Amino acid sequence: MATSTKPQPAAVVPSFAIRLEFNSGAEGWELPVLPEKLSIRRSGAGKSYSIIGAGNISTIEKPELAEIDFESFFPVHPKLFNEQAGSKTPAEYVADINRWMKSGYPIRFIYGGSGEDGRRGAIRLPMTITSFERWEQAGSPGDVYFSLKLKEYVFYAPVKIRVAGKDGKMVAEPAKRADLRVPPKTYKVVKGDTLIRISMKLYDGDSGRWREIQKLNGLSDADLKRLQIGQLLKVPPPKE
Repeated sequence: MATSTKPQPAAVVPSFAIRLEFNSGAEGWELPVLPEKLSIRRSGAGKSYSIIGAGNISTIEKPELAEIDFESFFPVHPKLFNEQAGSKTPAEYVADINRWMKSGYPIRFIYGGSGEDGRRGAIRLPMTITSFERWEQAGSPGDVYFSLKLKEYVFYAPVKIRVAGKDGKMVAEPAKRADLRVPPKTYKVVKGDTLIRISMKLYDGDSGRWREIQKLNGLSDADLKRLQIGQLLKVPPPKE
């Protein structure tokens, strides 16, 4: 993208939008200024072999992970470019991206399609941030220009096998839906809570982690009967 030419203020909402989300949508925002160019690449992964008597043949493999890169800028006055832009400063946009990049969790890249909600035909991919560069340009005091490179994130987990039926047939359990939420580090006690109930809430019905919560917070057995509504407890991360 030619960064020497700055987009002119339009004061209109673009028909397409690029949105970055984090922590299952708990955080996120639209780019205040759409990039002039958006590159989305997904290469094939076929392999070629030489077979005696058949010559060269090729196989069809699963495609490579998608890669996305673009350049744009965070303006000091975003509403000049997009009426619905938020009130974040360029420094706040930069801080969000740096924090997401260091978190160890993927973001969600959303490129809006047609329709009132901007979702029909949209691209929605979990991505990791592989590169984030920023700079300032003469003639644009306070604006932060940047380039962002993303790579598709693939969810993976060990496959659980169980024995089913009298014949001892091995069956793979269905994979759980991928969870993009960042695990909480604390929990606020509500009415009716016990450590067992808290454990079940936080760890997919697993009640057995209440002892870890007790130990992490230095609670005695007597303290377990005196949990207060609004009390803030430290909680251990989910097991891998």
